[in-house]
Amino acid sequence: MDPSAGRSGRQATEARGPVASGVLMQPNESRRVRRVLVVDDELEFAILMNDVLATLPEPLNVEIAGNGRDAVEAVRRAAPDLVMLDVNMPVMNGLDALRHIRELDPKLPVVLVTATDCHSIAEGLLVGVFGYLPKPIDLRYVAHLVDLALSSRAGDTMAPGGRR
Repeated sequence: MDPSAGRSGRQATEARGPVASGVLMQPNESRRVRRVLVVDDELEFAILMNDVLATLPEPLNVEIAGNGRDAVEAVRRAAPDLVMLDVNMPVMNGLDALRHIRELDPKLPVVLVTATDCHSIAEGLLVGVFGYLPKPIDLRYVAHLVDLALSSRAGDTMAPGGRR
């Protein structure tokens, strides 16, 4: 065997990055862009949430639905990793949509978004929402809650209240 061939191969391996047992480490291919469904009949709010989610360190694919029926259909087509669901919407309200979403995917994290509707928050908690965001929204809280919810979907952590 030509001694320069081994040296050349080793140099190329070292130049390409980390090595484990002489084999190049492959990038984590199981990592995929996670999807968030934002459901709100106020397009300006949905766009704001899209913009806020775009600032997070982890890149996210954001889909927007304008009512509960469209949200249920979006989940039926391809379940996202998180749903941010307004409560008061035309066609189908958020609580009715939540019940349908739970039938499709009982473990899908859903964050209710509502303007001081305590009854809806309580009902949502009974149906199993991950959490809620009160309007007007503190944008720092959005980032924290979204991160927790996505981690719960991946099985990394428990939801508030000890739910998975």
